[in-house]
Amino acid sequence: MSPLRGIAASAGLVLAGMLAAGTAAAGDLAYVTSQEAETLSIVDLDTMTVRSTVPIAGKPAGIALSADGKRAYVSRPEAKAISVVDTASGTVIREIATGGGPLGIAVHPSGAPVYVADWFSHSLLVVDQEAGKVVGAFETGQSPSGVAVSGDGSVVVTADRDSDQISFIDTRTGKAIARVAVGARPFGVAFSPDGTRVYAANVGGDSVTIVDAATHKVLATVDVGSHPYAAAETRGKVFVTDQYGSTVTVFDAATRERLTTLETGEYPEGIDVGSDGRFVYVANWFDDTLAKIDAETLEIVGHVTVAEGPRAFGAFVGADPATP
Repeated sequence: MSPLRGIAASAGLVLAGMLAAGTAAAGDLAYVTSQEAETLSIVDLDTMTVRSTVPIAGKPAGIALSADGKRAYVSRPEAKAISVVDTASGTVIREIATGGGPLGIAVHPSGAPVYVADWFSHSLLVVDQEAGKVVGAFETGQSPSGVAVSGDGSVVVTADRDSDQISFIDTRTGKAIARVAVGARPFGVAFSPDGTRVYAANVGGDSVTIVDAATHKVLATVDVGSHPYAAAETRGKVFVTDQYGSTVTVFDAATRERLTTLETGEYPEGIDVGSDGRFVYVANWFDDTLAKIDAETLEIVGHVTVAEGPRAFGAFVGADPATP
């Protein structure tokens, strides 16, 4: 699979459903990039319905939200640009040219800058979204994909797919703190909720590498399903999307023992956690759905149909900006 443009495919349609159990954290919304449809679906996670759909050309893939939920940033690899979306109005308010092949994207906790992994220049671009331009670049390994920023904003991590490593970079200086060898072809990368660990999903190694965020030592490598794309931790459990398995593997964050394997939909990719940590959301690329998992019961409690080819690569769940 090309990391910049998906294969147009659909293996059936799952009907949109209301929640079978529980509710999302009040006011949570999901912003789901659909690469084939070239749209951004804004999903109400209380009702599991699509609130609106925003046209975004250029094969949108990566997604990141500002901490206040007022802005969504979308990478558009084919357009060599990112879009800035006003989440309250559901409109694109700015397009910023990046060049290269923008893929993974993340926002500093303070709201600026925006970090964009450039697949082709093997660097992490630093974007001033107010000025509307790239203002710097940090060196990464080959073909960076996923991006994650520490809670205090001091460190940004990239998954350097073709170097089989992740890079820890000081956000103030742009210098590499560490380059850590992980499994084959790391793609998605994420911090644990407490910021002490980093998870790298090794799409070529069918595993997740767990790295200590302070010492940069590899703590463990956990076998998961086929071609893992991304991972997220909540409620003491780690959830991993297995693209070729059409499953989500769940393992215990402390013992690293597998707890279950869930069939969420065909070709799951992006994964994120609701604001209260209770629910996990998974974008299923070939099924054109967003699935909802109860992190306590480990049951799938809802699906909603979105536009064709959902990837939602990044942090795509946030509070509704209209909620007081």
